[in-house]
Amino acid sequence: MQGSKVDDALEVLISSPIDALELTHSQHAELCNILEQIADSLPDEVEPPKCRQARDCLLWEVPLHHKDEEEGLFPLLEKRALPEDNIVEHLAQLSLEHATDESFADELSEHLEHLSNGEKPLNPNMLGYMLRGFFESYRRHLHWENSVLLPLARKRLTPTDLKTLRDVMIDNRQT
Repeated sequence: MQGSKVDDALEVLISSPIDALELTHSQHAELCNILEQIADSLPDEVEPPKCRQARDCLLWEVPLHHKDEEEGLFPLLEKRALPEDNIVEHLAQLSLEHATDESFADELSEHLEHLSNGEKPLNPNMLGYMLRGFFESYRRHLHWENSVLLPLARKRLTPTDLKTLRDVMIDNRQT
């Protein structure tokens, strides 16, 4: 569909993979806002379509983005970073956070699936706590990547690196 978010995202990816990562971060920040709205609406005012949207993003878009970073951005940054960038420790921490976030997202997605079907949560306080734990942590993660990782990538990656990153990201969307 011409003019869709998918077409717009693909256009950004082709022109600048780092801009595409930044765009995904803004979309994931919106996911955090939706998760906060869901947490605030528990137990009786939950909007099932928002729950399905959040569930789908947690199951598909978040892992895809992590794959883009882990298979594309991180190896390139590790290769290009200077010793004073201390990138190895940072990338190890981000990889750990990715694994933790994906595990947490899998658990949340089960609850969001039930909510998207109009079911009430068995323990709304626990679910609200889980949602808040995820989106607060993920917001910090996104902020750090936006303020440290992406500026470093813009500074250190070569045009050839950017082409490699773009190719990895395109390949990730074709598999």
